Amino acid sequence: MRYLKNWLSTKPTPLRVLDIAYIVALIPLVFFIKLPILFFLLLVLTLLIIDKKPTAFTLITVTAVGMVAIFFSLYGSFNLAGLSRLKLFVELLIYILLVAISLQRLTKEVNFYLKISPLLLLAMSLFFFHSIPMLLYVVCEVFILTTMLVWQIMQSSLYSSLRVSSMLYIAALPIVILFFIFFPRISFEHAKYGFKGDLIHRSGHDGLMYLDKNALLVPSQRIVMEVGFKEKIPSAHHLYFRGSVLYNKTDNIWRPLKPSHIPLKSDLSGGKTTTYKVTLYPTNKKWIYLLDTPVVLPQKATLDFHLESTMPEPVNDTFLYQAGSLLQSSYQSRLPDTLKRVALGYDRNSDPKTQALAEKIKSKFSDPEQRLDAIRSFFRAQKLTYTLKPKPFDLDHSTDSFLFKVKEGYCVHFAAAFTTLARMSGIPSRIVTGYRPDGSDSIENYLIIRESDAHAWVEVYLDGYWKRIETTAFASSIKKDRDRENSLNNTQEEKSSWKKVTLYLHYIKYQIDTWILEYSALSQKKLFSYLKTDTLFLVKFIVSFILLLALLILILYLLSRAKCHDALQCTLKPLLQKLEKLGMHKLPGESLNRYFSRVEQKEDIPLSTINRLYHQLKYQKTAGDNTLAQLKQEVKNIRKSLK
Repeated sequence: MRYLKNWLSTKPTPLRVLDIAYIVALIPLVFFIKLPILFFLLLVLTLLIIDKKPTAFTLITVTAVGMVAIFFSLYGSFNLAGLSRLKLFVELLIYILLVAISLQRLTKEVNFYLKISPLLLLAMSLFFFHSIPMLLYVVCEVFILTTMLVWQIMQSSLYSSLRVSSMLYIAALPIVILFFIFFPRISFEHAKYGFKGDLIHRSGHDGLMYLDKNALLVPSQRIVMEVGFKEKIPSAHHLYFRGSVLYNKTDNIWRPLKPSHIPLKSDLSGGKTTTYKVTLYPTNKKWIYLLDTPVVLPQKATLDFHLESTMPEPVNDTFLYQAGSLLQSSYQSRLPDTLKRVALGYDRNSDPKTQALAEKIKSKFSDPEQRLDAIRSFFRAQKLTYTLKPKPFDLDHSTDSFLFKVKEGYCVHFAAAFTTLARMSGIPSRIVTGYRPDGSDSIENYLIIRESDAHAWVEVYLDGYWKRIETTAFASSIKKDRDRENSLNNTQEEKSSWKKVTLYLHYIKYQIDTWILEYSALSQKKLFSYLKTDTLFLVKFIVSFILLLALLILILYLLSRAKCHDALQCTLKPLLQKLEKLGMHKLPGESLNRYFSRVEQKEDIPLSTINRLYHQLKYQKTAGDNTLAQLKQEVKNIRKSLK
């Protein structure tokens, strides 16, 4: 503690200030710069610790090592394809700047370029990050760099510089907020710079559905999407985020049609549209996920006949989009004959027991709706078990194996068996894969969707409508799996206060992402529209800003008050300020003894007692707390008499 106090009271040297600035600016860059550059920086640090003036040979050697490090760091990336990537050029500039800074620092000579280089490193680091931690770090980094600048200019203690830079920061905050909100935004549609997105690809949905060991089973709790609804979150039976639609089964793999983009000719209008905003993390797939039934699409998105939504290119960066859907379990559509044949197709050389059952259903019921009810009744009567670790299936007869022998599985097995039996019974059917959260990971109008929410369900075509069937609802029992429960954190511990804290942290992050990191020209226009048309919103905005301003003024006042390190000086300070205010100024170099005596003689103010108590406390070790209390009381009495 004493070392920290002494360090805060030290005065700066230019090299010490720059070293601190460089360390702060380099920290985020360490996470992406290549290993050869790190070894080069370690070499430079070693030479600085040795603290000897470098010779010309040393500088030439360091330069050569730096060039070699740059070469091996970018080897294989610098090609004709890479020349168009801004990121590669920025990375190269950073490496060159680091080598130049290192050489200049070894010479121990400070020039203009050395002074501005921390700011250059800060600016370049923004090309590689897009996260809340980086945003917070940049704020702290700017504060530290400001403090270093103030420390160098003031040539005072570090504590005083921290106080001054804090005051500057707080004084500038209202202006920064106003500039951020109202300064015209420029939209860079194809820009790849700024805070770089999280490049971890999410899994749980790849456009296919497997029935073997690769079946859709993703225990990961990694977040795939964050959804913010304009109004309250819909109930769980409406939370079906559809991805790919599957028709063909080959080698126990259900696949979409090729080509899948049959134009949508159905009328999806009518009813109340639920609007929502989605943050989709990188998936490396073209699918985007929309609630049933989508009617408002993101820009450049395509909605085909199957209500399958895709983008022109795979989602390789965090993608923010707005959409609208009709929350309904069916929609009207005309089914072309060619597609109807596909939706009725099945392998006639497989699953003989299921085919025999389908023939009985067809012979007994001529109406498709009655056949569907018979299939539902059969699924309930089979006493099927929902489990995430089913027994092995006979993959040559997967539907027979599931319905008549194993009788246990999870969503993919239920959906595949139901679709197969429905097709054999003459009902056009298809499988939809996507995500279905249960709504437990939600706060207010904010919903988290995880990889483990990956799901498969069935749609059947009856009377001109595609109707959703939740096939896992036919399970008569659920076999619990302790390992699975632990991996998904579905125990009572997960429902503890820690889960709520984690959820709130995600919610706060989402709000910052939405209102700060993603504050675009469109967001600004919407805000301006609210300010113009919504009087209550305008009043709340003005009152909030005034309250913030008042709080900042209070903090500024508290920071501007000089800290008193001497109890005696603190006791006398109010009296001295009062005397100064009345025109009784203390002369330069004048002692307190002479000042008090002069004021008492000239202005007839009884200061002798205060003078005696002060000097007794200052110079006599026998003086104690009682004497200090007497001094405080005497100062209080004199101040009252001067009013």
